[in-house]
Amino acid sequence: MMLALGVFHCKAVIKPIESCAGSQPENLVEQARNMSTENQLDAIALTALRGRITRIIPEQIRACIEELSDQQLWWRPNEHANSAGNLVLHLSGSMRHYLSRGVGGIAYDRDRAAEFSERGPVSKEQLLKSFDETIDQATQVLDQFNSARFTEASDEQNYVPTLFDSIFNISIHLATHAGQIVYITKMLNEGSVDELWIRAHTRK
Repeated sequence: MMLALGVFHCKAVIKPIESCAGSQPENLVEQARNMSTENQLDAIALTALRGRITRIIPEQIRACIEELSDQQLWWRPNEHANSAGNLVLHLSGSMRHYLSRGVGGIAYDRDRAAEFSERGPVSKEQLLKSFDETIDQATQVLDQFNSARFTEASDEQNYVPTLFDSIFNISIHLATHAGQIVYITKMLNEGSVDELWIRAHTRK
């Protein structure tokens, strides 16, 4: 009985080893293909996010700022709403905190409350200068970013667990407030930014 069990045991061990040996090259090829696909997807995702964060959405925001007067930049429908100027300050502060600091390691001490409490008169030129500096920093960070870092943990674990979550969230946040800025601009200056989304996408 023990001998029979021993023979059975040997066969059970030998068979999987022979099976694995025969299929190993195919498994390696499949793994290589999967890795190649993952790398391609990482590269595509990073390119798409970089384009929206550093070019497409900022183009729309700049176009709106340029269309508004200094007075219109700080107009708000009521005290519980934000002006276009406040939204630009908020986006600059948020991007410097989450992207420049959180991803790129650039020192930044954020005052979030001040982004919303400002009532002007920060001029259009000052606002654009600050926003452009923010986008320049974002471009620098994302140009140097390796997509292999996507799965690294962020320092905001309860909000954006990985660096991919953080960068993806930055693009959504930027787009959300850009839409509000566009709406304010269209409301105050009828017809001033028609087909802005198309122009921003096609401009190189």
